[in-house]
Amino acid sequence: MKSRCFPLVLTSTIKVPSMIGLFGINHISVVSPDKLWVSNESKLQQVDDTGHVIRTLDDEYKYDSFGGYHTVSVEGDLVFIARVHNSVQSTASDGLRSQYIIRKMTSDGSITTLLTLDLPDLSPKCIHSSHINGDLLIGLFNYSYPGTGQVMRCDKTGKKIGDIKFDEEGQGLYEYPRYITENRINGDIVVSDEEKNALVVVDRSGRHRFDYTGQPTDKSFYPMGVCTDLLGRILVSNSGTDDVGYDVCYTSLLDQDGRFLTRFLTEQDNESLSSLYVDDNYNIYVANTNIIKVFR
Repeated sequence: MKSRCFPLVLTSTIKVPSMIGLFGINHISVVSPDKLWVSNESKLQQVDDTGHVIRTLDDEYKYDSFGGYHTVSVEGDLVFIARVHNSVQSTASDGLRSQYIIRKMTSDGSITTLLTLDLPDLSPKCIHSSHINGDLLIGLFNYSYPGTGQVMRCDKTGKKIGDIKFDEEGQGLYEYPRYITENRINGDIVVSDEEKNALVVVDRSGRHRFDYTGQPTDKSFYPMGVCTDLLGRILVSNSGTDDVGYDVCYTSLLDQDGRFLTRFLTEQDNESLSSLYVDDNYNIYVANTNIIKVFR
């Protein structure tokens, strides 16, 4: 996706019938042009470029969904969030406490546990594997204190490095991290925050750089999937309302400092652009219900 390539050209369409569900595909992680991991609210599958299912994550691994719950490492391994229940009593309605685990699946299908999140009040909502150094960036939501979230950084083995919670004035940076990515150009951490209705961007050390809340003319801004390209530009799928009051979904392109560049891939009414990904060949993969459209 070079600067001159607007409007984009649709190069292929990948239909994934198995992803028909309440909300359709909600996240994409690309291994290669012919291998993608896709998920909806209940399942995680690897498909090829025709939509044929190569592999489905078994129920025993308790994949948890509804956002950016999986990522692909620079080695091509799947890293995902799983949830299990244990017998510890809690205030939850089912009487069981949820425990979250970060797991990795290699290309041969073997699965290992990288990290067990024994955090009673925190729930992981998104994860990204850095292509700079292999670190894991995990967006967490605090159920005990609604409206607060954080980002945990771990190394690729699951060892915790630190947390990102506050700006320089002591104000909370996050409310509900839903999708997360990293800018490979400068190491910025970019979070799509569902409750804050903003992209929250910090540098690699956790220092707050900016929030993006849409254009001044936007009547509303609800960010969803987010990614960056090889030039450091930020792409975010978002929904809002157009000038005549219709719901509309579109993709915004920003530079690495949050300056708006353009808007494209607009869909109206019931179409949803929930997740997107840009590969190293500037192909843009966009999830739309149970279809992935590939543009260049």
